[in-house]
Amino acid sequence: MAGSKSSSSSHAPVAEHLFWLRVENAARQYGFVLLILVLLAGFCGLFSKGFFSNASVVNSDQSLSVNYERFGRNQSDMDLKLTLNVPASDSYTVTLGGQFMDAFEINTLYPQPWRFTSHHGAMTLEFHDQPQGGTHTVWLSVQSRDAGSVKSTLQVNQQPPVVLSQFIYP
Repeated sequence: MAGSKSSSSSHAPVAEHLFWLRVENAARQYGFVLLILVLLAGFCGLFSKGFFSNASVVNSDQSLSVNYERFGRNQSDMDLKLTLNVPASDSYTVTLGGQFMDAFEINTLYPQPWRFTSHHGAMTLEFHDQPQGGTHTVWLSVQSRDAGSVKSTLQVNQQPPVVLSQFIYP
C-alpha cells in the first residue's frame, strides 16, 4: 500500500518545474487581489453608474447646472438632469452642442419642447409657457452610439455653456 502513494514515489507522473510553480502561485495571489480591485472599482462606479461616475457641473453665471454620468457603457442608457435658472419670459432655449448629437441618441426628453431646430451639429430645444421664470428642470435619457471620449456643450439661452467630458466604455 505504501508503494501506491504518489508522494512517496521517486518518479512523479508529471515533471514539475519550480519556476512555473512560483509563477502559478504569484498569478493566483496577485490575480485575486486584481479581481477584488476591479470588482470594487465597478461597485464604486468607475465603469458606469456609481460614486465615481456621477458628476455635476455649473456654468459661470449659475444659470445652468447639469448632473450627469462621467462613465458609461456603449448602448446603455445614461441620464442627464439640467437645472435652469431662467429670467421671467415666455420662452427659453437649451442648446445641445459639441459632440453631443453625434455621440448620443435621445431616448426620453421631459418636458417636451415646443419646437426644436438643428444647425451645424447642434440641437436647440425651445420651451414655452414659462412666464414666471425661476428654476426649471429638464430630464434627458440618452444612449451612446459609440465607445470613446465625448466632449459636449450645453447652453441655456445665450448664457455661458457648460462642458461635459464623458468616457464611453465598449
